[in-house]
Amino acid sequence: MVIIVKCSAAQWSLLDPAAGVAEAFSSGAAAFDAAVGRASAHHRRTGQGSTVRVEALGNSVEAVHFEALPANSAPVSGLHPAPVT
Repeated sequence: MVIIVKCSAAQWSLLDPAAGVAEAFSSGAAAFDAAVGRASAHHRRTGQGSTVRVEALGNSVEAVHFEALPANSAPVSGLHPAPVT
């Protein structure tokens, strides 16, 4: 799934294919934070890959990507910090 954060005519919006409609935001930071949260939640829930793409001034960049989990693993249900040595 690709979630797009887009700036058009100084207005930031989030385009989530699951929602099917664009949501307006007051700032790019707010739209980006919401997009990363949704991409992360989608990845945790489904184990599928998820990407946040930012589009502005005629350019785009894939800013965040969550890799799909291998077919034989379950979705991640929480944070698992690395052990401290």
